[in-house]
Amino acid sequence: MAIIKFSIFLLLASSTLATDYSSEDIQSTTDQLPITCSSTVRLQNVRSSYFLHSSELSYGSGSGQQAVTGFDGDHDYGSLWIIKEADQDYNTEKCRTGVRVRCGDRIRLEHMNTGKNVHSHSNFDSPVSGRQEVSAFGNGGDGDGGDNWEIECESNDVDGVVYGKTNFYLKHRDTGLYLYTDGGSKYTEHNCRRCPIVGHSEISGARGKLKNGIWKVHSGFFYPDIEQKEYFE
Repeated sequence: MAIIKFSIFLLLASSTLATDYSSEDIQSTTDQLPITCSSTVRLQNVRSSYFLHSSELSYGSGSGQQAVTGFDGDHDYGSLWIIKEADQDYNTEKCRTGVRVRCGDRIRLEHMNTGKNVHSHSNFDSPVSGRQEVSAFGNGGDGDGGDNWEIECESNDVDGVVYGKTNFYLKHRDTGLYLYTDGGSKYTEHNCRRCPIVGHSEISGARGKLKNGIWKVHSGFFYPDIEQKEYFE
């Protein structure tokens, strides 16, 4: 039974595979799912509708690390991120596969295609707005404490569990800034001439809980919720 349900979740929640389902069907299904550790998800900024995205492109200034951007397409594998526990320097319990993610959890987000984690640091400004730079960092999923983010839910659902419908902020543990994007800080031919990311929005760290710092899970590949008894019956 668990294998059958897992397959259904994959087909409904992944817009790259679910050709027979509308985007509304996919979103409706995802909204009801508890988000679980080791799942691979697309994170969407609620206000701008951009997706957290990366590729093998590096910043030409600042840290020179792999760029993280906001992308408006919902079918791109470059927008898929694996949810895992925070860096072990924080003595965090392991985020075991299939365990529910909860408000207040400290996590890392590993880019599925490149194995680098969403990262930030106070040393460098973001290239467009001059806020704090957000990059992708590490090797094979290994990085450092600058990869740690805390989930701060806008309002807690039942038992503080994060569902697909849950709106949340991602607070950078080292600097206290929040993951942010907006439609006004875009890469253009003027500020990034002939760049492959022209049209993408800048991802940065911003002070305080701003409306453009609210995120949710749009779709992805979800491991079954091992806390739900019926999976073992």
